[in-house]
Amino acid sequence: MRYFAIALGVSLSSVAALDVAAADRGTFVEQSSSRWNSFRRPSVPLRSVGDAANPLSFGATVQSAAAQNQVESLPPPDVGLAEPVAELAPPPQQAPVPEQAIELPAHAPASGCGSPYQAAAECSWEGHGCGGSCASASTPKPIAPWFGGASLLFWDVANSNDTPLVTYDNGVVVMRNSDLDPSGDVGFDVHLGRYFGCGQYAIDVGYMLWDPECLCRQVPDGGAGLRFINPALTTASINRGGGATTVYDDYDTNATGIQVIRDLRVQSLEVNLIGFGLMGARRLGSCGPAPICGGACGVLGCKGKSCGSAIGPLARSASGRLRIQNSHGFRWFQLRDDLEIGGNVDGNAGYGTEDLYYKSEVENNLFGYQFGSRLSYCMGNRMMINLGGKIGVYGNDAQFFHSISTTTVAAYTNSQGAGAGDLFTEQSDVSLAGLGELDLGLGYRISNCWTINGGYRVLAACGVATSLGQMPTEYTTAASAGAVRADDSLVLHGAYLGLDYNW
Repeated sequence: MRYFAIALGVSLSSVAALDVAAADRGTFVEQSSSRWNSFRRPSVPLRSVGDAANPLSFGATVQSAAAQNQVESLPPPDVGLAEPVAELAPPPQQAPVPEQAIELPAHAPASGCGSPYQAAAECSWEGHGCGGSCASASTPKPIAPWFGGASLLFWDVANSNDTPLVTYDNGVVVMRNSDLDPSGDVGFDVHLGRYFGCGQYAIDVGYMLWDPECLCRQVPDGGAGLRFINPALTTASINRGGGATTVYDDYDTNATGIQVIRDLRVQSLEVNLIGFGLMGARRLGSCGPAPICGGACGVLGCKGKSCGSAIGPLARSASGRLRIQNSHGFRWFQLRDDLEIGGNVDGNAGYGTEDLYYKSEVENNLFGYQFGSRLSYCMGNRMMINLGGKIGVYGNDAQFFHSISTTTVAAYTNSQGAGAGDLFTEQSDVSLAGLGELDLGLGYRISNCWTINGGYRVLAACGVATSLGQMPTEYTTAASAGAVRADDSLVLHGAYLGLDYNW
């Protein structure tokens, strides 16, 4: 600890000395006027140390740092991408500049005008243009503030397990859990957003709904007898007026038909803060802000090399094809899943008030934070490849309603009896859940404002309750049979096709 304290004191003294020296000499820190330049240089003195013997001294770093000011000029739809910028050549040796700050060179003029990004930054935010000689078709301008879009979702549910649900008395399976998965239905998502901070950020609000048609399967007896496969039902009984019998035997002995109905709905609402401008950059090196332990560059400093770190300088590529956007947001995701297994046990045609109905209904409401990212690679001035994803951690407020009854009489657990053990329960619980999205697709710029997108998307939710997963495996008590078990998962996947518009 003593040596650590001595080292810490020496370090703080050195830093303080450097700060005082910099303050005495006066330093220059450039503030970029470009709203598109997200790459900030460290706030350090940009000075020449006059190391003529070393072309990569900190005096040369001023030129490298100035190269950061280069920003890419995005091509309009009718122009190809710019050629890649050549590697930065080592700058010529410079004579020492004693005790005065070196002002960074201005951006090279373009056709008699200043930097196109600087000109765009000086334009009115609502004006969408500059006017004058700088407002050519190839000059970037302030982006129109509003954007939005909509997509159609051609989704399916990934197959559930193949556990038998209904069989004939001879054991032949006529219905499995996977037969109740909705498929081939169309949903949609819409989003609306606005840029702010001169186009550096955006707020995006999105809504998604997938509500497939109610799935209904009917299995007639046909003379072979029907059986609802759930062994736990042998410990629950019902008395429909002719004496008590187990629920399992009531389905097995009296059902002339079994009807299974499943209704599933998924929706979500999300609000995301989006940032732009990462990727497409190149690392630069320097021998600043100061050599290690006060030594000269090339001795205890960079040893003849220009080095960088996590806060080292960056140069923006002038023809980078890769774009990235990151998002942080809040999302509400809801999954509703209702299951009813009706047994025609009253001897009459159709399903009426005295028939037996097994119900398992769940509602999951997930609230939480999500992080997202999207990569877009330009294949030309119109076509792009998009790869995006989101992942989040959520609290799941899950509710489960379970009943076995006719419209007038409830079944009950054998251990508790009628009344205390009536199987007509509703419970809720809060647990941890996760949600992830991944999509891969193509985009095509129809015009400057319109873009068409299409691809394949997968959405997976874990730590949720589903109607099939909530089917009790024991009926010790009514409370234990109706307990929430949010340990299942739901996977939706399929193609999407949509349009985006900027105005």
